[in-house]
Amino acid sequence: MAKSLLVAAIMQPVIRVVGYSLRSTRNDRHKIDSILVLGTAQYDGVPSRQFAARLRHTAKLWRLHEIQHVFTVGGKLPGDRFTEAEVAREYLVKEGVDPDLIFVSAKGNDTASSFKALDPQTVGRVLIVTDPNHSYRAIRIARSIGFDAQPSPTPYSPAKFPSKVYFLTLTHEWGGVVVQDVARLFGARAADMVEEMLRSIQGLLRPSRRARHEQLRRLKK
Repeated sequence: MAKSLLVAAIMQPVIRVVGYSLRSTRNDRHKIDSILVLGTAQYDGVPSRQFAARLRHTAKLWRLHEIQHVFTVGGKLPGDRFTEAEVAREYLVKEGVDPDLIFVSAKGNDTASSFKALDPQTVGRVLIVTDPNHSYRAIRIARSIGFDAQPSPTPYSPAKFPSKVYFLTLTHEWGGVVVQDVARLFGARAADMVEEMLRSIQGLLRPSRRARHEQLRRLKK
């Protein structure tokens, strides 16, 4: 019985993440006011493959109607010259998106803080563009803050099943959902403890994530 409960507790967040990664809301111009693309790694102004995949999908969505506002979000890590939001804007302009319809919010070092820097009323009914495995958690966070948010995960993500990067991102999102569930059931303090433990494990497995972890710790103090 105990083993069954443990397996269920582990698998349930995975099922939610994978199931939601297959959902994509149609970009109906009569129902969708804007498109919001979440930032991720960029290297001195050049978006990572993961980031470029999000931006490519964003540009394609915008070109369907060429009227919707596009919100680019995301700050920068210490030592970076460019913010994620600025890099996103430059990419989208080169892809033909009207610069007058792009709104840059160069704030936030994680999904929640990026959303909190914006006013849900200003954004309106919005398509959230991110990676498939990140879509469930991103929409969950957006809606908890007050956004009328719908998913539009990029189909161009390099994290394809059954690649190593797919399972790395899936593991990361599993951890994020677990933290959300713990916060809902046991409160913020317990969630912070679980989050710190999972970050320590991730830092050992993926040293490239440590700088972002340190930045998030500093901002929380």
